[in-house]
Amino acid sequence: MLSTKATQPTGDDAYSEVRSFLLDGDVQPGQRLSHRLLAKELNLSRSPVREALLRLEAEGLIEHRPQSGVYLREISPRDLRELYEIREILEPHAAEQAARLATASQRGRLAKICDEVTAIASRPDLAEWLTKASHRRQLSSLDREFHAVILTAAGNRIARQFFETAQVLSLVFFWNHMQVPTNRLAKRVAPTAKQHRRIEQAIRRGDPTAARRSMKAHIAGMSRRILASLPERNSG
Repeated sequence: MLSTKATQPTGDDAYSEVRSFLLDGDVQPGQRLSHRLLAKELNLSRSPVREALLRLEAEGLIEHRPQSGVYLREISPRDLRELYEIREILEPHAAEQAARLATASQRGRLAKICDEVTAIASRPDLAEWLTKASHRRQLSSLDREFHAVILTAAGNRIARQFFETAQVLSLVFFWNHMQVPTNRLAKRVAPTAKQHRRIEQAIRRGDPTAARRSMKAHIAGMSRRILASLPERNSG
């Protein structure tokens, strides 16, 4: 999306715009990035784009290859394995705490997200609907927000910060929704909607044990499915 700002954005604004653009689905993991083209696409000067890319490189979203250039980071099987190991520890605990601490507003937002994903899962033309990148981005955004709301409701600032700043996590959501074949992704939506609903219901009724158990099953299931789906040549 092109910037409509009349003045140059702050460094944080430029960082947010560049980051969002890179995760928007048009740039592929492993694709070479051009400061000039990014600046033109986002209607920014090259200086804030260059600074944003340096910041994103330090955070791990992009990588610099000597004598080659800057690239959007590719997801490795090791990245996926290690990330899901962390999520299986972190997110069940967050769901348990959210069942104790979530506000009415947070519970309401979780319910609304579940309603939206359930509506998407119920579409008779789901596979065709998912062929549009904007629709996949919508699904990815709802998925990320669901987990982010739970981490926020848990009241653990460090856990929430991890979720916000772990750039590889953003790439995994991107990879899961933008790189998976449409027919395979369509088959995942309904089971994911049901798993999210179980988690949401446990949090809504204040059941920490069920919330932890449901989240653990959800993350473990995603881990098994995603790791099993990796091409054999990338499984090392």
